[in-house]
Amino acid sequence: MTEVLVVAGDPSGDRYAADVVKALKCKLPSARFVGLGGPQMQAAGVRTLAGLEELAVMGFGEVVKRLEFFRELERRIHGLLLDADLVVLVDFPGFNMRIARIASAFGRPVLYYIPPKIWASRASRAEKLAKVTDHIAVIFPFEVDALADVGADVTFVGNPLLDRPDIVSSRNDFHTRFDLDPDHPILAILPGSREQEIKQHLQLFVDVAEMVTASCPHVQPVISKAEWLNDTLFEDLCIPVVEDTRGLLRHARAGLVKSGTATLEAALEGMPFVVAYKTSSFSWAIVKRMLRVKYISLVNLIVGDSIVPEFIQGNARPQKIAKHLIPLLDNTSSEYRRQISELPRVTSLLGSAGSAERVANLAVSLLGPKK
Repeated sequence: MTEVLVVAGDPSGDRYAADVVKALKCKLPSARFVGLGGPQMQAAGVRTLAGLEELAVMGFGEVVKRLEFFRELERRIHGLLLDADLVVLVDFPGFNMRIARIASAFGRPVLYYIPPKIWASRASRAEKLAKVTDHIAVIFPFEVDALADVGADVTFVGNPLLDRPDIVSSRNDFHTRFDLDPDHPILAILPGSREQEIKQHLQLFVDVAEMVTASCPHVQPVISKAEWLNDTLFEDLCIPVVEDTRGLLRHARAGLVKSGTATLEAALEGMPFVVAYKTSSFSWAIVKRMLRVKYISLVNLIVGDSIVPEFIQGNARPQKIAKHLIPLLDNTSSEYRRQISELPRVTSLLGSAGSAERVANLAVSLLGPKK
């Protein structure tokens, strides 16, 4: 029986890994899956050793505080690797790079789906990644050359966001469900999907929203909350909080979005937005020294141009962000029209639907003819 070790460590990785597992089950119906992940992986049939609430840490300082937990987890995975026929790693770079090295030393085939962002920092990681993987499946076209140049076997499989079914509440239903005025534009507030991100961004984003509404009283700010986050993180707010992120992006006039996958989701929905990002001073001091790209938002990186304004760390101040956000709430402004015309460029560069199926095919090819 084929044993597959699958490791993901955040909500998006959990979703993408679950899709790959489902595709693999059609090709390997007797295979058994074990690893790390969340509820979607579990629903797909993966026996998990730890859940997302235990794995979701970000920033160097935050990881250091939980080193013993991750060391113990690594030791447990050592044992699983003895029986694994294939290792599928999904995102989660700090931890998964270590697992890739161990698996490679054990002689286990390694497929890395959504690899570390070697294009953003740590260029030396590309060579290391090539040495400890058998194949790398990337979701952005600009990643291919950087990995192929160091000898990695790499395939652009398309972006998994393109595989989402277009099940979104109608404009009327969305406004009715959350008691919003359909005659007033919505400002979408997306502070992040992890607890640490909420602690770092929520107050800043709320301050921006208050400045915007002071200038534009007709605007309705609405905060997006990931369903797995604790409600207590959003207590005592004077702004509505919803758990329908895609509906919010679809029906908002403009948004303030934390850097990350959410910027792509906003672009795919055609919503103009501003990007902001903050982390701990310790983490930023390290990241700043290694950062080798001009932009931090995926939208700007994919297109290679400044489509959306970015505000990072010390530059992420309420007054500056609000100044750039207010024009986007006016659908007659030049800033709004420019983003509306340029955001479709992002979609055109993301490939085609079917990424999970392509990854599953790559995985099966690594098993060899006897499997």
